[in-house]
Amino acid sequence: MTEDGHSESSSREAGLSAAIIAELKAELATLRGEVRMLRIANAELERVAIRDTLTPLYNRRYFLTALHERIVRARRYGASAAVLFIDINRMKHINDLFGHSAGDFALVHAAQLVRAHVRETDVAARLGGDEFAIIIEEVDAALATTKAEQLDHVLRTAQCRYGEALLPVSASIGWTMLMPNDTAESLIERADADMYARKRASYQAQAGGGQAA
Repeated sequence: MTEDGHSESSSREAGLSAAIIAELKAELATLRGEVRMLRIANAELERVAIRDTLTPLYNRRYFLTALHERIVRARRYGASAAVLFIDINRMKHINDLFGHSAGDFALVHAAQLVRAHVRETDVAARLGGDEFAIIIEEVDAALATTKAEQLDHVLRTAQCRYGEALLPVSASIGWTMLMPNDTAESLIERADADMYARKRASYQAQAGGGQAA
């Protein structure tokens, strides 16, 4: 028996309980830290799964998923949408003349400009190579034309400096409105065809045209 009337066994039990509680608290803190790190890792995996590996834009897989969702939404609620298809001009020329690192730099430059000139609700993606696409909702043909012209001007006039070199970055942009019976594939094909028609017309209008894209 201790002086305060408690048995030694009770004191030991109290000490053990305090030690167990302290150990459990430490384990809980460790678990919380591990859960936090797991959430961060999962968020990074999700980001990697939907983002392009080179540019700050979404990747093709995410773009197609988003486009399917917009088509379903349009059919259900009658919402309007447009798809813009962007092809960076003369990328082979840039790669051959300045190197592939310069070509990557030009693609990132173009992607940053695209991202800076779309709304939060728009979906801008790199489909692969030198091709980008954008989904724009709640627009009519006039607004889609205005957006395409704005992006064309920005990509053509914003200087792209790579070291001492000034890279000749510009783009050909086609677009199409979402139609009632469209699929993701038909939308992309139509916007792509419009882009190539505009590219050909632009090259034919240039003095000394016919340069390879």
